[in-house]
Amino acid sequence: MWRLRWAGRWIPPVRRAYPFFERFVRGCRVAHIHVLTEYADVLGAWPRLLPWIFTLHGIAFEEPWVGRPDMIRFVRGHNTNVLRSVQDATLATVVSRWVRDYVEEHTSLSPPVTPPGVNLEEFENSGPGEFIRYTGLEPGFALWVGRLAREKGLESFLELAARVPERTFVVVTDHPVEEARREYPGPWTPNLRYFAGLPRTLVASAFHACAVHVITSRYEGASTTVVEAMACGKPVVVPDRFGPQEAVQDSGAGLIYSHISLDDLAEKTRKAFDHPELGARGPPFVREHREWRKLTEFFDRQYEELGSRR
Repeated sequence: MWRLRWAGRWIPPVRRAYPFFERFVRGCRVAHIHVLTEYADVLGAWPRLLPWIFTLHGIAFEEPWVGRPDMIRFVRGHNTNVLRSVQDATLATVVSRWVRDYVEEHTSLSPPVTPPGVNLEEFENSGPGEFIRYTGLEPGFALWVGRLAREKGLESFLELAARVPERTFVVVTDHPVEEARREYPGPWTPNLRYFAGLPRTLVASAFHACAVHVITSRYEGASTTVVEAMACGKPVVVPDRFGPQEAVQDSGAGLIYSHISLDDLAEKTRKAFDHPELGARGPPFVREHREWRKLTEFFDRQYEELGSRR
């Protein structure tokens, strides 16, 4: 969304341009913005337009873009914009402790942490059968779920499959395999299976069918997939940085590997296969700390408080 200039004044976009962000709680109207700093710029320029909350999901990093000065400029500009949105918002939240630490380091604020939640009913009402029937695989594989984006580190999962040939490795992502093979030339070992564009019901079923969920992200604000795997009672293997690490530290439902060591990743993945009991710690943790109904109670209170200020 962009502001429009008319007769020397900045005016907000038309009403139909922003209802996606609106929330109504007990007759109070507020806006809840995730990530999109352009929309935050509109509300920041018009503080009386609508009380608003900005949730920061993470920042961008320069490391993947070495040699790309255009992307380096974009990363720096993006981080400047999100910090400005955090400071301009009526209320700001962040999705993990490391993001809060970043905000504290660069501003005078210490926003509350509100991690992403999951709908437990979705996983309680599903099971492994649908994915197994669709794919013809046997249950008990290592599962990777994510966008085909550079920061998700798919190449590390491909290398992991090559280092653990006795297990099946499954990728569930959003782009067809032809694009993935162009982006990541290899190795593509026979024990690797790739599925793109699956409906949500099959993705949920895949979490039930797997034995271990592996995250190889270089940077992750607060992974939702790690909590989804925990909701299904599966052990998770995550790198020793950022949001996924926090979830494992808090729950004990998985193992943490050194992000600079593929050997450690392979060792921890094998260990997770051998110790499925780790996953039993996941459902109680999710039910108590990551169930979406509990998390929305916080926002309901904030919406009501913000709406009453008008």
